[in-house]
Amino acid sequence: MDIVILVIAILLIGVLCYKGVPTPIGGVACSLILLIYFRMDIYDGLLTTYMGGFVSFVQKWFLMFLIGAVFGKIMDITGAADSLARMVLRVVGEKRISLGICIVSALFIASGISVYITLFIVLPLAIKMCRRANLSRCFIIAGYSLGINIGLSLPYVAVANNVLCTDYFGTEVSSGGLLAIFCTAVYAVVGMLWITYYEKRMKKKGIGYVPAENEQVSLDDEVDPKDLPHWILAVIPMIVPIIALNALKLQVEFALILGVAASIILLFKYLPHKWEPIKKHFVDSINTTTATVINTSAIVGFGTIITATPGYEVAVEKILGINGHPLFVALISVTLIAGVAGASSAGIVLAAPVLTQILPLTNAAVFHRTVIYGSLGLDSLPHAGFLQTECNLAGVKFKDVYLPIIFMETVVMTLGMGLLYVLINIAFGLA
Repeated sequence: MDIVILVIAILLIGVLCYKGVPTPIGGVACSLILLIYFRMDIYDGLLTTYMGGFVSFVQKWFLMFLIGAVFGKIMDITGAADSLARMVLRVVGEKRISLGICIVSALFIASGISVYITLFIVLPLAIKMCRRANLSRCFIIAGYSLGINIGLSLPYVAVANNVLCTDYFGTEVSSGGLLAIFCTAVYAVVGMLWITYYEKRMKKKGIGYVPAENEQVSLDDEVDPKDLPHWILAVIPMIVPIIALNALKLQVEFALILGVAASIILLFKYLPHKWEPIKKHFVDSINTTTATVINTSAIVGFGTIITATPGYEVAVEKILGINGHPLFVALISVTLIAGVAGASSAGIVLAAPVLTQILPLTNAAVFHRTVIYGSLGLDSLPHAGFLQTECNLAGVKFKDVYLPIIFMETVVMTLGMGLLYVLINIAFGLA
């Protein structure tokens, strides 16, 4: 019964997120249910256990999220991200818009820019390109969804999930190495083949570009391309953190700071030089960071309550007693928890404390990358709030894109990528 109550509490927080209940409220409410059921001290549970986990996450990750937000803001306001997006879309051509959106999204995510900022950067150009090519807006979501999962899957990059795993498992951001890159490349190719197939089906049905009822972005260029920085100036600051992390072995915060410094130096001409606009952009970055960190910390606090309950020990015994390779246990457990919580990071922070106990049974680096793949599958079930946001901004109906595009790309194919990675490692005795 204890395990059933834990499962119900985890399911409930997923339902509350789906219904739009603020994550901190849902986290506290579900924590109260567990504290009451297990007859634990409510005051101490909330003030010490829950807030202990909450504050611990803020202490560890706020600075990294803030620096990443500032970096994304600089790339945005200087036009560097716009310039890079235009270059990629120009190279791939109007016939392969989804590929261009995918490449741009993957580049931005891999450089540490958040999924929201990436969407806001890519969206205006993508809508314009779809209109020119008479291509359904659905393929904005197709390219974007594939791109963000590619960026989040890659080793060597300073994305949140990758860094979270280094903290829990004592590994490095390069975990998985070339094999992980190979599996991600297979995922990218299969994903683009599916998009191409689906695009042809849409064209045969005569479905093309349809203006949204309420446009939320401008379809006209607001900036003359000649006024934008060269796209190379956008690429260099994105490469700097990757080199700093993997070659210089710097901490992720210092690596991102170097990326910010490089962007300021190279793009100084395009930055505002008056205090008021500078202050506004910095405040925007703080607000974005605060909202992201608080929402994640609320889940972490709930996870801390779970680990403090007697039912947690029983659950650990059950999970550790599963007959199967540790990599399969990790892939399945993280996938299920991420699916319930509706967020990949939640899947990691809730499952990691248990998974650390089976970590010694296999290769830590392979285990790290398996957890990353597992976190990116079922986190895209319908109750994931971000899916609704991206569909609304792109001007498409959720029901039109979920099963043929989002579900196929970010659930079926992502889990296939994780399974491929696990099977190759087991087959060749690497784990």
